[in-house]
Amino acid sequence: MSSSCSSSDSSFRPSAPACYESASRAQAWVAVYQSVDACTRGQVAAVVADSAGDLVSAFYSTLLADPEAGPRLSHDIVATRLHGAMQGWLKSLLCVREQGDIEALLVTQKKVGEVHARVHIPIHLVMAGARILKNEIAARLRDSGLDGASASRATQYVCNLFDLALEQMSRAFMRDVNRGARNDEAYRLFALGQNIATERERQRAALLEWSQAVLIGLHYREPDQVLPRLSGSEFGLWLQHKGAVLFEGAPALGQIADAVAQLDGAVLPQLMRSAREGLDTLPAHMREFQELVGRIKHLLNGLFDLVAELESGSDPLTHVLNRRFLPSVMGREIMIATRERRPFSVLLLDVDHFKAINDAHGHGGGDQVLRQFAEVVHQSCRSSDFVFRYGGEEFLVVLVDTDAQAAMVAAEKLRAEIRRHVFRVAEAGELRVTTSIGVASFDGHPDYAYLIERADRALYRAKRAGRNRAEAA
Repeated sequence: MSSSCSSSDSSFRPSAPACYESASRAQAWVAVYQSVDACTRGQVAAVVADSAGDLVSAFYSTLLADPEAGPRLSHDIVATRLHGAMQGWLKSLLCVREQGDIEALLVTQKKVGEVHARVHIPIHLVMAGARILKNEIAARLRDSGLDGASASRATQYVCNLFDLALEQMSRAFMRDVNRGARNDEAYRLFALGQNIATERERQRAALLEWSQAVLIGLHYREPDQVLPRLSGSEFGLWLQHKGAVLFEGAPALGQIADAVAQLDGAVLPQLMRSAREGLDTLPAHMREFQELVGRIKHLLNGLFDLVAELESGSDPLTHVLNRRFLPSVMGREIMIATRERRPFSVLLLDVDHFKAINDAHGHGGGDQVLRQFAEVVHQSCRSSDFVFRYGGEEFLVVLVDTDAQAAMVAAEKLRAEIRRHVFRVAEAGELRVTTSIGVASFDGHPDYAYLIERADRALYRAKRAGRNRAEAA
């Protein structure tokens, strides 16, 4: 490439401080673009366009090898989703020549920062990635035929653009992180405010049901039948997905987890072996089983005694989870699913023909339907699942430890339950209601918004296909 560009076009060069104004102002971007001549901008654009694929490959190969960044990404996601998007971002940043593109560029940086916050990519890793790209581009500029001074100006231009992009990303990132931290704390306060007496009895009953299932299994088991694990029971799932939030930081929570692990990993196998082979060690293992179950009950009672009973934080109409807790719950479930390779799914439900209900019975009648609808959904789900009012007549259910096939079964069961339910509206009598459901299962994408968007598209297909049906993403 020739190095015949002039040093700069002085008619467009702003004063030096203008390049470092706040990135939220389009003028700062314009100042950086105009700090070099059109020829330099064109040479940078050509280098980036010609080597975008190699630049992005170098970027991701370095990050995937990083012990902190690697676990947050996967080669499959990088290859199928991120590689092309990253090339597009590079070209949009470094190949802009007209001022009209600046506003769209600002919006893009904001969205990227918000995604980084949702998928918990630390800002220092983003900065490390930018350093990789800047170094790679600088090396290619030096090899492009530019003389030393021109290559230096072009490299400074690239660095200024990256810094502006990072500034805008960081602003959006910190805004979302701070909002997420506030929502995490609000969700914890909400969890503490649930009816503790009711939840206490519900989980005591779930623990008792599991222990009875073990005893029945010991005496009436089929050949090769295994005893049910506590961690996979209704109580175990609740403990992992909701109890961990409700009692976060309490030492007894870890003690319960240790007891669950001992029961599943040691005591149940010993009980099965003793029962199968008729060993005289069975009574001793039964005493250990009962002692551990009793210990869990005692610790659980102590934990419930720590929290106060108050009603707060729920949707005021339907009393299910408020949508603002969705990032906290989804972020945690994605973390668990990724770390433990466990599935989870979401259901997005819409009350069919809700506008017609409002038109016929008024908004008061519509509110009565929504309250009863939420109650049916909540009662039909497990205590370990999460039910949100997503907006208007839409509800979202997070099904923990549930793969795609099981999620469709749950959706069909829920759809049928709503169809059977008799809704009652004051001064109007009985009413039949149906629901359309979109189903999507976690596929490894770290952004929870992507999972909800898939469920939303499936819901749209269900509505277009005639309503009163469930569709999988």
